[in-house]
Amino acid sequence: MYSISAHTQQHLKFQKTNCQFSKSSIENSLFVLLFFAFSFLTFGQESSLSGMVVEEESSKTVANAIVTIKQTPFTENTSDEGKFNFNGDLPKGEHMVEVSKDGYEDKYFLVHIMPGKKLIVEEVKLTMTKKEKKKRKKEEKELKKKKKELKKDDRKLFGLVKKKNQEPEVAVTYEEISNNETNEEYEAVEPQITPLQQNYAKVLGVAPEEITNTALFSFIDEWMGTPYLLGGETKAGIDCSSFSQLLFFKVYGWPIERTAQKQMDSKATITFSDAKYLEEGDLVFFRAAGDYGDTITHVGLYLANNKFINATSRVGKSGSSGVKISDLSDPFWNKRFYAGGRRVNTNG
Repeated sequence: MYSISAHTQQHLKFQKTNCQFSKSSIENSLFVLLFFAFSFLTFGQESSLSGMVVEEESSKTVANAIVTIKQTPFTENTSDEGKFNFNGDLPKGEHMVEVSKDGYEDKYFLVHIMPGKKLIVEEVKLTMTKKEKKKRKKEEKELKKKKKELKKDDRKLFGLVKKKNQEPEVAVTYEEISNNETNEEYEAVEPQITPLQQNYAKVLGVAPEEITNTALFSFIDEWMGTPYLLGGETKAGIDCSSFSQLLFFKVYGWPIERTAQKQMDSKATITFSDAKYLEEGDLVFFRAAGDYGDTITHVGLYLANNKFINATSRVGKSGSSGVKISDLSDPFWNKRFYAGGRRVNTNG
């Protein structure tokens, strides 16, 4: 019988071992290649998470709500339109998102973030707290009451409210005009336009004859350009509410409150939300951008043609802050306008 030598058997065994080793090495290499290929495909594929936060009761967008991807450093505030948007190297997998804002119940929801995927949350609805609902209901009731008072005040102003047994205030008699009177010639007197009228008529875009309140515009002219200073009350520096307080006392002889919030909240102030009803001498109240509450942060005094005088820290197009005339049609002021306020003299 044919037999294999011990040396040959050992040689064959060595070759078999090498073949097994080579097969294992190839499998490991393929695994490594697949891993790096997957990593290459997913590397740099940024994810995004975006959405909008609205109020459940009114469907109005909620600005300045805090949106946080829990247990990560990703957090941001919603825009004026209630939108949020996370971009970049977001943590992959399932995560809890929290949405919170004062006056609302905290909201939580789950998201699954995947590489290269854009995740859009249609609407995140925040529910008002009981305290906030009660507060708004009270504000709405007070606003209706003020509107009713304003309407009544307007009716009185235009003589629409009849008084019982009202006697005519002026007695009128009629006489024939004699021929001598009709032939008399009268010399027309031209009204004298002052430099003050010309100056502010140009600034406000009105006819000089419409600048009739000399005391008001003389006061404005005296204080124009005074620097803005929070808490200030002098020509060295003055803030918005101190300026309006001083103006009312010097021009109209009415003492009013020191802060913008108290000036609006006063029973002597009839507020209205539509700027088209503003008249010379009305207060104009503003709140912070994106704030849908009634916290007043600024006040000025309306003049004419959308223009108002105020002491402001804003530089704007004029290139300077302080006491100056601003424009309600400016987007900065327009989106912050809250209400007009007509003062009623309660001091006798």
